[in-house]
Amino acid sequence: MHRLVIVSGPNRGSSFSLIDGENSIGRQMDNHIVLSSGKVSKRHCALLVTPREVFLRDEGSTNGTFVNGTLVRKLPLKPGDKISIGEFVLELSSSTMPVSAAKESFVNPMSAQPAPIVSNVRHEPVVEMPQDLPGKIIFGFESKVMPFFYGLLMKNEYRSIVAILFVVLTLVSVVGAVMPMTDLAEKSIQREAMIRAKVLAREVADRYTPAIASRSESQIDLSFLENEESVKMVVIVDTNLQIIAPQSRLNQILGGGREAGFAMIMAKEFKDGREKGLGRLLSDSVAAYIEPLKTTDPRQVKTQVTAMVLVSIDFSNNLLEAGGLGVAYGTGFVIAGLLAVLVFFILMRLTIKPFEVLNDDLDQVLRGELPKVTHEFKIEELDPFWGNINSTIQRLPKGGVSSDFSSGEMMVNWDNEIASVRALSESSQMGFVAVDSNLVVVGMNPQFEEVSGIRMDAIGQAVQQIARDQSLISLAKDLQERVVSSPSRSASDDFEFSGVSFHVIATGVGPANQSGFAMVFKKKE
Repeated sequence: MHRLVIVSGPNRGSSFSLIDGENSIGRQMDNHIVLSSGKVSKRHCALLVTPREVFLRDEGSTNGTFVNGTLVRKLPLKPGDKISIGEFVLELSSSTMPVSAAKESFVNPMSAQPAPIVSNVRHEPVVEMPQDLPGKIIFGFESKVMPFFYGLLMKNEYRSIVAILFVVLTLVSVVGAVMPMTDLAEKSIQREAMIRAKVLAREVADRYTPAIASRSESQIDLSFLENEESVKMVVIVDTNLQIIAPQSRLNQILGGGREAGFAMIMAKEFKDGREKGLGRLLSDSVAAYIEPLKTTDPRQVKTQVTAMVLVSIDFSNNLLEAGGLGVAYGTGFVIAGLLAVLVFFILMRLTIKPFEVLNDDLDQVLRGELPKVTHEFKIEELDPFWGNINSTIQRLPKGGVSSDFSSGEMMVNWDNEIASVRALSESSQMGFVAVDSNLVVVGMNPQFEEVSGIRMDAIGQAVQQIARDQSLISLAKDLQERVVSSPSRSASDDFEFSGVSFHVIATGVGPANQSGFAMVFKKKE
């Protein structure tokens, strides 16, 4: 048999047995599984259970159905899959639990009573989708991203998660800060090298154009550029790539290398009519510029490109080398890491300190040294938490609190007081629950858990907290009044759990001034 267990959200820990066939889920009372929330549609989705698989189908819900964080319309499920419906997160699991237990988990379609839901946790307020853009972004982040981190927090230590987040933040910060600056510096150096190559090429062209025009190539002297820093090559070639200068390479063909390939391309463009020079990055560390030399052809009475000046600049020495880059990254990481450690420590202490103070205050309150816990730290989100704690403290018995859930000044061993009623009810296979004068549960048996769906860990909580509907609270209060006023300290009534009728017998237990009583639920034939 398959079951759904609420692992996050209101009523966490509640479980629902799935029947063969269709199991509808929604906030409307005629669904098999009722989830009371404004974020859940009237008929939100359905689970189709067959002997082979469980198949989920969204029923056109407003807020959508998510499986393992992904929005789905139809999807086969497997045990362990988590279904997000509004603020509820339900996990599919397999169980060998008998079918009779299913009545604790869903509503009989023929019954007017809603599906019972354990209410041993505080209901979270319904949050509607904001209409403004910032609100939608925050809402989307909280509903789509944060559930992943909440899941991590359920399995890992808080400080471990925060430390990992800070490490990731540090790495991203270093890479994001150093790398753009490195790229910007390299582009700046490349741009400067290209400008320098262009200036030198034009200077050579302006100086030696008359010599080329008069065919006095022997007068060309490029030695003044030999001592120029980072100049890799300076040559003057004709459009056939034959070297005109320097004189040491006169009449040789410029061949090999990226400069020759660039010169060949430009020679063709100049022959096709191009008149302006052009620069190009030949590699990550070499920039080149070619400037045309124009002379007048007396036969055609027009200027034409007869030679080219090629200047290439090697700027590799100006770039940040791998070692320097590593130093830059290392330095940035160390600085960011130290700051991250400092911020991590500060945030950890800011997070933990209020709870350390709360723990100390609670200890003093329970010893009677303080009237209530102090609220010194300004954390707006925790204001209701502190308020609820102080409200709970004000309702505690003034004589102190015992492990036996006593009320008033007298200590009561409830295990002894209810032992006889417990034994009688269990021997008769009847549900049994006992409460003190404040309607705090002091004992119950598995039969009552099966009948009501209220878990055994409800012991120590008030009926008002664990009751699934107002009718059980009203029953307890009515029987308490009748037991107290009855000479025999007993009363009886009828009650229904999920459409099943029970005869309830209440009898006083414990000292008379405590007003404690036990309820035994006998199923009507």
